[in-house]
Amino acid sequence: LAAGFHHPADCCTHYTPRKIRCVIMKDYFITSSGCSQPGVIFLTKKGQRVCANPFDLGVQDCMRSLKLN
Repeated sequence: LAAGFHHPADCCTHYTPRKIRCVIMKDYFITSSGCSQPGVIFLTKKGQRVCANPFDLGVQDCMRSLKLN
């Protein structure tokens, strides 16, 4: 892909309304600055992707926890 372009699946159009259950997550990545809104995409142990609000304290706690492992 050319610089500055991103895959739409790598952006969050909405955030999960559920509390992030960190125990089922295996990894995460922060969405591109080219996306319409900031987001964190968590990858579950089953391979699903979950969009979350990076400003949510529970999301930040889970990101810290995954970074330590």
